[in-house]
Amino acid sequence: MSQTAKMVIHDPESFHLLTIDAKKTIIKAATNTVNVQAALARKNTVNAMKNKFTLRNNFTVKQVQFDKMPEGLYSLNSIHSTVGINQKASYMERQEKGGIHKPAMGSTLAIPTDTARSGNRAKPVSRMYRVNKLRSQKVKGPFKKNIRSKKARQVARAYVAFKTGKLISFGKNLHKVTKFHSSKGQVSFKLKQVYSFSKPQTRTPPTPFFQNACEKPASDGQKIFNSQMDKLQK
Repeated sequence: MSQTAKMVIHDPESFHLLTIDAKKTIIKAATNTVNVQAALARKNTVNAMKNKFTLRNNFTVKQVQFDKMPEGLYSLNSIHSTVGINQKASYMERQEKGGIHKPAMGSTLAIPTDTARSGNRAKPVSRMYRVNKLRSQKVKGPFKKNIRSKKARQVARAYVAFKTGKLISFGKNLHKVTKFHSSKGQVSFKLKQVYSFSKPQTRTPPTPFFQNACEKPASDGQKIFNSQMDKLQK
């Protein structure tokens, strides 16, 4: 896991003075306690992520998981459970601590605009505009062989993009052509940016959520343990 928190039992020194039955009860209560703590920490983490970030699908929250301590006879020092965020969502560590976001490949980041998200930044990138589809979405053609002028080639690309719905490069960015007008030798067209490729990196400010989500379940350990003991002694 890229981020983890461990729930443990404190102050087990006097445990050896207890009877066998009492030890079994305490071990079970302690096991239940760390599992309840981890479950609460996971719940708090998911709620914090939903409140603080724009989550466009359920992938990220599904990566928040915890490992339960199975029932058995253990030493109190060995009883623990772990809650954390899987490596698949390792990018959330940068959200927690802040840091630099660099491209995994190439020299610039591929940053989708709202247009790539069907006009709504809260939505995921449309299937046709996913990064692995961009190459097939760009207008291609032997324009250099047939058209000498660079400006005319760009107009030709814009016309093809308008007719096919494909994208054209303009500067360092990718655009779709939303309007194309030609009259008496005058041509005009309107662009809408779909992707930006102008930034080599971005800085992510820290937005603490995971550590804070684990603090209350950890501090409530004694209260949870007492509750578990009460349940077992009824």
